[in-house]
Amino acid sequence: MLRRSLLAPLTALILAGALVGTSNPAHAAPTGPDAAASTTDAAAPAVGSVPVAVRTATTEQIRAMAAHGNGQLITLGGQAAKGQNTRDSVVMSPMVTCWLSVGTPYGGGAYNRPVYVTAYVYCNDYVDLAVLTVELFHGDDAVGNTYASYVHATQFTVTAASAGCQDGLYYGAAFGTIYRGNSSSTAAVGQPLNMSCAPPPPPPPAPLAVSNPGDRTSLSGNTVSLQMTATGGTTPYTWSATALPTGTSINASTGLISGRTTQTGWWPVVVTARDAAGSTASASFKWTVKNDGCARC
Repeated sequence: MLRRSLLAPLTALILAGALVGTSNPAHAAPTGPDAAASTTDAAAPAVGSVPVAVRTATTEQIRAMAAHGNGQLITLGGQAAKGQNTRDSVVMSPMVTCWLSVGTPYGGGAYNRPVYVTAYVYCNDYVDLAVLTVELFHGDDAVGNTYASYVHATQFTVTAASAGCQDGLYYGAAFGTIYRGNSSSTAAVGQPLNMSCAPPPPPPPAPLAVSNPGDRTSLSGNTVSLQMTATGGTTPYTWSATALPTGTSINASTGLISGRTTQTGWWPVVVTARDAAGSTASASFKWTVKNDGCARC
């Protein structure tokens, strides 16, 4: 079922008709009478509306496209031209037949690549005004919308796009109105496409940091044990240290400093961690070793 946004009041479409679409080239695979001569650009298409630089389709071609595709016909019946009355008859404006079609969504493939859908209008004669609204849906949610209008046009395309790509079903829908003496409208829905999109890459790890244990005080001849820790970076870590108290060492795999102190004094300890990616971080602190029983030494 089409969204209510596609079935906007005709008055709103007429008022918006002064906004003529841009002329950026859309790169959707074209359909219509000259599709065989067209090529598809690998670059991302410009979202908006584009006049199609091909000859006017004949009524027979338009009806054949409608019979073999998923589009809809828009037909304006003949109407008496103003001031053209003759004695026993009136001069009728020509009947105009247009074909509105919505293509299959394309693009996407990754989380940051938009998904596009393009709608096409081909007419067998010029219309005074053509208005087209195209919406792209992801499931039940409208994820892209483009409006365009053309004056004195025979053919044009309009492309809508999403901001990115998510796994799931995409399809497009379009609502078009043509004006020439009177007006006629129709809506069309394109073929759905179940699209897979690569997820975003994992966020980079936090910077490597070594937790500082603060200054330490120990008694000479006692066994000590200090577990160093680190965060961030890429595990596993490799540990090293300089200026450890005499009699102690650090385990390169675990970061545990242990041993028995054998000499009094103080040491400017620097402990360094290196992660699997080669990044390093350090922590510095003072380690004092005193004689047993001499609290103020």
